[in-house]
Amino acid sequence: MSSEYVPPRPDWPHPSAPPPVVRPSSGRIADRPKATWRTWEAIGVYVLAFLLAGFASLPILGLIEDEDLANLVASAAASVVIVLVLLIWLSRAHPTWPQVMGFPEPGRWWREIGTAVGFGLLLYPAIVLVVGIVVSIVLSAISGEPVRAPEQVPRDLPVGGVIVTWLYAVVIAPLHEELFFRGVLFRAVRDRRGLVAGLIATGIGFALIHYFPGPWQDSVLLIAVMFFNGMGLAWFYERRGTLVAPIVAHMVFNVIGLSLIFTIGAMSGG
Repeated sequence: MSSEYVPPRPDWPHPSAPPPVVRPSSGRIADRPKATWRTWEAIGVYVLAFLLAGFASLPILGLIEDEDLANLVASAAASVVIVLVLLIWLSRAHPTWPQVMGFPEPGRWWREIGTAVGFGLLLYPAIVLVVGIVVSIVLSAISGEPVRAPEQVPRDLPVGGVIVTWLYAVVIAPLHEELFFRGVLFRAVRDRRGLVAGLIATGIGFALIHYFPGPWQDSVLLIAVMFFNGMGLAWFYERRGTLVAPIVAHMVFNVIGLSLIFTIGAMSGG
């Protein structure tokens, strides 16, 4: 028997081990592809979408006589237009956006939704009671005036207005705001400048979009609360790695807030 080594023929089938399956070590954002869009590109598209939404919603203001109801319907329609513009831009210019933003794997949807519901239930008292009270005390000491958040929901709404308010606050607004402020803006900054910069950027953007005219101390209170709320939702997104997480948490946050607004209004006879 010859001891000379004979290499295997290259055309002969040889058993080989399958390539190792690389799985993410966690569901965090760090395990996902980086955003392919730039920050200023994203802001430019959002401004364009905002302008288009404004023009698209103008006819609504003339068709509905009730001013409060017209504003609510116009706001809801504008948010839908913004979402559509963002989705068209992402699908055409950045087709990998679903992998970047992240959605739950099959079989994990209900787990992610349940976790997000729990986070939303904790986020509301943490932001509104803890942060809100601290900021109110500081602003009251500075201004010498009582501080309260501006009324974002009109009083004495008709039934149709109440329905539109719930639909807008619980479904449309969270989809619109989380898609852009967490999915687009936060990822654009976070993936290039780091987590802290991403949290600050999304907090600022989220706060500014919630500006409501009124006494300066009341407006600053709402902006401050929304700033920390935006950062909290972005942190949760960072931890879970799926855009569904902040969307559902945002929905829960708004359900609690809207329920309290209508309950207090009913008790006060307003």
